[in-house]
Amino acid sequence: MSEIKRVIVNGKRHYQINGVEQKLPSVTSILSGTRDNKFLFEWRKRVGEKEANRISKLSAGRGTVMHKLIELYLETPSDMPYDERIAETMKGAKVDEEILEVNEKKDRAENPKLIGYNLFMNFMNNNSEFCGKIDNVVASEKFLWTLKGGGYAGTVDNISRLKDGSLKIIDFKSSAKPKREDWIEDYKIQVAAYSIAAWDNLGERPSGGEIWISNEIQPMPQKFVMEWEDIIEYYKKFRIRLNQFYEKYPK
Repeated sequence: MSEIKRVIVNGKRHYQINGVEQKLPSVTSILSGTRDNKFLFEWRKRVGEKEANRISKLSAGRGTVMHKLIELYLETPSDMPYDERIAETMKGAKVDEEILEVNEKKDRAENPKLIGYNLFMNFMNNNSEFCGKIDNVVASEKFLWTLKGGGYAGTVDNISRLKDGSLKIIDFKSSAKPKREDWIEDYKIQVAAYSIAAWDNLGERPSGGEIWISNEIQPMPQKFVMEWEDIIEYYKKFRIRLNQFYEKYPK
C-alpha cells in the first residue's frame, strides 16, 4: 500500500500519496471550500460563539461514538447471534481509542457517549433495514483516491456487499433532528465522489449508494438510496465543485 500523509495546503486538508506528484484535496475539503456558508455564519451569530462551539463539539462527539459502534458491530462475525454481537461491540467500545477520547458528561442531554450509543441503537432496533441487509463488509473506513477530474481523495465510511448481491457505498450520519432530502445534497455529492473513486480503487463499479441518518428524535433512522443514475448525476455536480475548488485554491 502506498504511503499516505495528511498535509495542509492553502488551509485545506490534502493527502500526499507516495508515487503521486500532486497533493490531492480531501472530498470534505472540496465541499466545505465551495459551499455557501452564509447560513452557518448567520447561525453562529444568532446563537453566539460559545453556544455554537458547544453544539458543534457535542455533535462531533456523538457522531464519533455512533460511527465507531457501527464499525465495531460490523467487524463481528455475521453468523454470531445478535445479542453476542452487541455484547462484543460494547466490549470493543470500552477499549476503542476514538471513543475513549470523547468526554462524558453527567447531564444525559449533554453526554455525547450516551447520545452516540442511542443513535447506534436506532440502527440496531431496526436492524433488518440497515446492518442486517449487509452480507459482507468489503471495506470499512477505506482511504480512496483518484486522479479523475484533477484528483481528489478521502475516507469512505463503508463499502459493503448487500444480501441482494449489490455493492453499495454506505455513509453513516448523525443528526439532532430528521433531515429533509433537499438539505442533504452535499451528502449525495460526497457519496457520488466516493463511488467513482471506489470504482477506480476496487476495479468494480458500485451498484449505488445509501445514506443512513440516525437522529435524536425519531427511533427509525432515515435512509436515502442512490441508484447508479443518481451517482452519475451527483458526480457531475461534484466535478463542478472540484473545478471551483481548484480555481479558488490552485495546486
